[in-house]
Amino acid sequence: MYYYWNTGSWDDFADSFNLVWLFSESIQGAADFHELMRTARHIRPGNVDDWYSGFGRIGDHVKRLADQAAAGGHDTTASECYLRAFSYYRAAELRLPGKDARKLPMYYRAIACWQAGITRSPQPHEDVKIAFDGIELAGHFFAPRARIFRDPPPCIVFLSGADALPEENFFRGVQYITARGVACLVFNGPGQGSTIRLLNRPTIPDYERPVSAAVDYLMTRRDIDHDRIGLLGVSMAGYYAPRAACFEHRFKACVAWGGLYNILEDLYLYYPPIRKQLQWIGGCQSDEEARAYYAKFTLQGLLPRIRCPVLITHGIWDTKVPLSSAQRTFDELAVKDKELRLYDDVEGGAEHCNIENWVQVIPYQVDWLIDRLR
Repeated sequence: MYYYWNTGSWDDFADSFNLVWLFSESIQGAADFHELMRTARHIRPGNVDDWYSGFGRIGDHVKRLADQAAAGGHDTTASECYLRAFSYYRAAELRLPGKDARKLPMYYRAIACWQAGITRSPQPHEDVKIAFDGIELAGHFFAPRARIFRDPPPCIVFLSGADALPEENFFRGVQYITARGVACLVFNGPGQGSTIRLLNRPTIPDYERPVSAAVDYLMTRRDIDHDRIGLLGVSMAGYYAPRAACFEHRFKACVAWGGLYNILEDLYLYYPPIRKQLQWIGGCQSDEEARAYYAKFTLQGLLPRIRCPVLITHGIWDTKVPLSSAQRTFDELAVKDKELRLYDDVEGGAEHCNIENWVQVIPYQVDWLIDRLR
């Protein structure tokens, strides 16, 4: 992985990783490499305030370009700029602690740009609500951009990771999915996006419950094939997705984009920089409370319940989740159609979520799912 900041600290790694993540998203329209580099050169190593103000400034600049284009009737340009502004505002709030007073206003700015951008884009899009435990989980349904399958088409439920926004998944695979004739549903699960920020609902170990609620919602739609629904989970959703597939048997295939067997052992303890964030999204007030809470987040004894094919993709030098976590998940699967696809630093994709090789990894995952949803 490319290290823009490299003094050897965990903060340097975290910031470099987030920057490379934006590089990878830029291929799908989330950002521009040169805008990112011009922003990074003003950020001192590990400085959260520099990160926040730097990405806030580039977000403001690109939003002004979007507003000018929209006023002139140039909706395509406006859409492109609003979507980049969303990514920059999101990047600005990402590094802020959960209770920082600046976090929620920046989130609102990001989502406003998302809405302004996606409504002007050529991607068919619909805001949706999913009923769950007395609340509504906000989400987005994306219809296929290409007519490849007979009507109605398959659909993939795409789960985000730890405090990731479902809107970000538009730049992490949604466009690959819809370009191949398949619909896609993303949503704010417990501990994510608007659910944690606005509804104060933390993440839960039994993530099959909100995922099943999402499938129940899909069953009300007449524009997808109810018998051809797939599941894709990225990063911390490398736990959420297999966990859901253990109980929700309406899925015909499942991909764990980064295998995550035990969140306490394989993420919270293994990767110290994420602990404060996990405490926030778990509703925990201390490290001790978080350790007790995340001990419940495990796939132990559950994986033989999965009935559908499973693909796990993992980087061999993943710094956030050890390779042993993916291997253990794979070994305990009882289904015959299972695959552990490893990426190294020669082919690319050796880091967490194969961050430095999305141009190969995402199409492989999506095509693998589609082959099993035909």
